[in-house]
Amino acid sequence: MPVQTTGKIAVPESINGRRTKAFITWSGIELNDNTVNVVSLVTAYMQEAVKLACGECSLGYNGMRTLCATLERLSAGQGSEGDTDIIASLANGIHTNAGCDFCRQAVKPVIDGLNQYDSAFKDAVSGRAALPKIEYTKSITAPCMEACPIHQDVPGYIELTRNRRYSEALEVIRRTNCLPGMLGRTCVAFCEKNCVRGDIDQPLAIRALKRVSADYGFNKLARENDDKKEKVAVVGSGPAGLAGADYLASQGYQVFLIDDQAEPGGMTTAGIPSFRLPRRVVSREFEIIKSAGVQYKPNTRVSYVGDLMMNVKAVLVATGAHQSKDAGITGWSPDIQGCLEGVKYLRLANTGKDVPPAEKVIIIGGGNTAIDCARTAVRLGAKEVTVVYRRSRKEMPAHASEVEAAEKEGIKFHFLALPVKLVTDGGKVIGAECQRMELGEPDASGRRRPVPVSGSEFVVPAELVLTAIGEQPELSFLPKDKVVLTDWGSIKADEDGRTSLPWLFAAGDCASGPATIVEAMAGAKRAARSMEAYLSKSKEVTERPLSELLHEIGLSRERFGAIPSVKQRRHPSEIQLKERTGTFDEVETCFTREAASKEASRCLRCYRVMVAVT
Repeated sequence: MPVQTTGKIAVPESINGRRTKAFITWSGIELNDNTVNVVSLVTAYMQEAVKLACGECSLGYNGMRTLCATLERLSAGQGSEGDTDIIASLANGIHTNAGCDFCRQAVKPVIDGLNQYDSAFKDAVSGRAALPKIEYTKSITAPCMEACPIHQDVPGYIELTRNRRYSEALEVIRRTNCLPGMLGRTCVAFCEKNCVRGDIDQPLAIRALKRVSADYGFNKLARENDDKKEKVAVVGSGPAGLAGADYLASQGYQVFLIDDQAEPGGMTTAGIPSFRLPRRVVSREFEIIKSAGVQYKPNTRVSYVGDLMMNVKAVLVATGAHQSKDAGITGWSPDIQGCLEGVKYLRLANTGKDVPPAEKVIIIGGGNTAIDCARTAVRLGAKEVTVVYRRSRKEMPAHASEVEAAEKEGIKFHFLALPVKLVTDGGKVIGAECQRMELGEPDASGRRRPVPVSGSEFVVPAELVLTAIGEQPELSFLPKDKVVLTDWGSIKADEDGRTSLPWLFAAGDCASGPATIVEAMAGAKRAARSMEAYLSKSKEVTERPLSELLHEIGLSRERFGAIPSVKQRRHPSEIQLKERTGTFDEVETCFTREAASKEASRCLRCYRVMVAVT
């Protein structure tokens, strides 16, 4: 039977190894097999969709239930004349007048089904036998959820936040995100970039609303599990290590979390300043993870990973990328006073140790580490701080809001410039000779390649030069003859974290290269699932949710019907500029309960229900 479709659906031919016979979601219906009854399919879809009608409007709540009940009666062989008219009237009324986007969009495939498969519905009305039931796979997603690497239920916790049910909202978040307070402050918010609200006015303040639940709804959740399975080790307690340990502990494994630092958090503790991420937040979330029975071993350096296998059955490596790349600057030497790697500078400052005093500081690089170094230097008393970046502002990998905050704090930027040589006097740095650049053709990263401009050299005075041009992992503890590495020195692992050794798994920056916190957590969960499959001697990793397999569908911001009224986005308050540069107190404050409720009310609840028959 040829494919019949009522919408544009990029459905894969198979899902988890089984041929896709039929598929239905908010944008249409696809039938690939005439053994699937379309009325049964639409009924199954509505049975899932009705569960999400929130009750904020009676039309959506009661209308969806009446519509579903009518379809169920039809499928049960108890239909009567006029049922299709009732279904059409209800669906069109909900589509036009329901209070939120979910119900308005959810009934569209019902309307499409009536129009495209009219004869099937008429047959169901005229027949008096129950229609065949179908076995199906379901998934609930949303554009914001699909843009998030860990697929958090964003509309779910935002709705609870709107109603000030913070503890319940936090429980929803923690189903997929064990570090809500951390990500509520530092996440790059892929979700906001895919928020449907952005097509109307401005994206919802999703990151800031996550922090509301974490700050107001926090309570210690003891998750002891006495039924322990095998012992496993996780090396590294950064976001990837914490996410991996949390998942494995939740599945009943006895987890040993090992780190060479004194405190958990990895680069979030050593690299992110407290004015962006207070240490109490990391500690608070770690205690919840630890309460599941995770055995934490700080100040413990693993010299050879193979030695761990004497006590555990598998190892997840999540050691991050803490080594700075070579700056490539003539005259650079750790023996010269005023030369320091940015990550070391941040580690010293964040752990309360002495940092080299300097009134004039240069930071080389354009990422978040560079901006953190610059803002930290201001707080440590530097009078003139300059970030030198070889590309333009548009190409900077640092988050735009962080760059704007740095400018407000008086930090200067030299764009399209590259330090090429240190200027020293008596073994001390007094400046950096820079060269102007211009942008040429795009390189492998997709950004235009900076090209030197001949004869354009100039000197920027400085007493301290910090390099922040990228980091790479330190992997001397791995058996190099058995663990395959990538060309740039990371652990070579597949998308599910499996390495060249069957018992060794890897996730986070040590495998993917420097990425975001939420991406590291997503990779760790996939690697932990792979480890679980290995330990249970399963041939396949646990089947992925339908939403992950149908990524392109979930990412779509397509919607139907009237455009909601414009409601401008709210922003969290910040401490006064004159106060912030003299302290490491958190700059951004949490939404008030009233402000959070009002911002959350802008959410359109863009849930997408997907049902597949395989």
